[in-house]
Amino acid sequence: MMEWSLAHPLHDVDDIVDIADGWFGHEADGILNRDRRVFRHRVTVATTEQLFNKSREFIAVCRGSKVTDHGWFHLDDPDHLKAFCWFDRGGYTTYSNEEISNAKFHHVDLSLSPRVRVKLINEMIDQHILWAHTWGVPVVCSTSIRAEHDGFMKIHKKRGFTVNGSYAWIRTEEAAKCLINQ
Repeated sequence: MMEWSLAHPLHDVDDIVDIADGWFGHEADGILNRDRRVFRHRVTVATTEQLFNKSREFIAVCRGSKVTDHGWFHLDDPDHLKAFCWFDRGGYTTYSNEEISNAKFHHVDLSLSPRVRVKLINEMIDQHILWAHTWGVPVVCSTSIRAEHDGFMKIHKKRGFTVNGSYAWIRTEEAAKCLINQ
């Protein structure tokens, strides 16, 4: 069973830093000097702020059981981090005054089956749309810095997003209508 919850500064920060840096950090190598302390600080501040002001940023984690086979014994982690997402608001283009909610992260455990990863990404997109709709942000945008982003963008395109390269965006009201019709 997998369950989503809002990320908590005392319980989720280290796992978020580990999953992001361990699985995807290499995507920035040679461009940025990664610093896990800086990332841990920013995740801690954002998750703490979220406790008091849910309209500023949204960070959620999906946890569930993971059994690891070590040959002659199995190790069960009942609270394994399967995925996390992080959205913010306050983005603008240079040619419009309409606010944009940007996805900072959509990260999933790459050891999960493709079917489960797609399901989790769709759940993250649902959460992004619902959060932006709740707080009146008119545009939702997802981006990717990953070299292999075609599958991620294809999921967005199927959901009605306009996809241009590694950018996918949609008007929040249009996206919310699709949620109601599912």
